[in-house]
Amino acid sequence: MVLAYYVSMLALSLLCCAIYFFIKRKYFPFRYATVFILALLSQFCYVLLALSKDVREALVIYKFLYIGGCFLPLAGLFMILSVCKIELPKWVRFLLVLFSGATYCLVLSAGYSPLFYKSVDIEFKNGVTVLVKDYGPLHILFYIEIGIFLVLTISAVVYGWIEKPNASRKNLVLGSCLEIIAIIAFFVGRIFTKDVEWMALADLIIEIGFLFIMNNIGLYTVDDMVSSSIFADGGFGYISLDFKKRYLSSTDVAKKFIPEIADNHADHHIEDEELRMLFEGWIDEFKENNASQNHKFKNGDTEYYVRVSFLYDGMKKRGYLLEIAKEAINHPVPAPVETKI
Repeated sequence: MVLAYYVSMLALSLLCCAIYFFIKRKYFPFRYATVFILALLSQFCYVLLALSKDVREALVIYKFLYIGGCFLPLAGLFMILSVCKIELPKWVRFLLVLFSGATYCLVLSAGYSPLFYKSVDIEFKNGVTVLVKDYGPLHILFYIEIGIFLVLTISAVVYGWIEKPNASRKNLVLGSCLEIIAIIAFFVGRIFTKDVEWMALADLIIEIGFLFIMNNIGLYTVDDMVSSSIFADGGFGYISLDFKKRYLSSTDVAKKFIPEIADNHADHHIEDEELRMLFEGWIDEFKENNASQNHKFKNGDTEYYVRVSFLYDGMKKRGYLLEIAKEAINHPVPAPVETKI
């Protein structure tokens, strides 16, 4: 029964990885892939550990399992920072990686030094192998690492919620829930039983949650969603809205043309009522006529031209794209482009 649980988690994790690479877009940084790779590695190690036959084999597998334990919280933090649109200095990122690496080096000392584990043995329970550990004095550093990354992640979410209006709040809430689930699984789950690793289930839930986040994350970075040949011209600004006419994101040029949208919150309707009525009217006209046309718009002393088209993610329509320029827009409407994986 326990072995079937681990095998099921592995199979579902493999499915999540396949879905990730299926929906992968060019604007997904590599750090997104690391979340799924590390989670899959952990799931694979849970199955191997359950099938191990001696202490040495189990300990080696456990060391591979700790790769996910030490680096998955870091990968999750980097992904949440990306959702929150927070860019850390390179030296801070380096220190965080170095901290995780130093913790993992302690894990590697198990079996050779009593610092992390004083002793290890195996037991056979419920048809699977369980590693029995006597913790060493420096094992607490692993808990400290988890605590630090939890605090950093929650701090990033709070900061993004307050200071980054363009960050998607529904993605921030989902990211926070994933962190809470992981902590509950790791600490609270062990209070009830140590015969089953609940982190296997937590890792799977994290993968599924990040799939939901990643399916939408490009929508909040509109410069990645428009044709690069058109966007390269700094004379054009872009504003993206979903099919419910809620604001998603905008380029710096658009914010310069229409400063009122700079502080608009993602996943909310345009907060300036006059702008909202204009945008919604143009979108309704576009839907009715199924054709793009130039609309004159005056902001202050400057006249702009706005044209509505569909917002594409690969070949899929995901919302509306408002294109803004100081002159009439005559170039072709950007066509959907199939993203190569």
